[in-house]
Amino acid sequence: MSLPRNRSNSVRKIHKRIPSGRTIHYERVRKGNVHSCSLTGERLQGVSSEQGLSSSASRPNRKFGGSLSSHAASRVIALATRVKEGAMSLDEVGVKMLPYVKRYLKKK
Repeated sequence: MSLPRNRSNSVRKIHKRIPSGRTIHYERVRKGNVHSCSLTGERLQGVSSEQGLSSSASRPNRKFGGSLSSHAASRVIALATRVKEGAMSLDEVGVKMLPYVKRYLKKK
């Protein structure tokens, strides 16, 4: 029977051949952190927190998907549109949102 520490669901059983002949190896499951919005700190929906996935594996296909929440992204897009139309200058944009507004304007 396995040791009590290896009977948990946070430990996975790996079958490995090692020189001593044992074939079962135990390894702790690595859990990722919950992804959050850079501006508001909200939890991002639709983004997996599992480790080992590529950075674009399950990101939403929209502007700032995977880095900003939908509320923050819509605010950034609104500010960028105002700057583009001339109703606002880049100096009036907040310091936190400025890099995102510049990135949005650069792509357009």
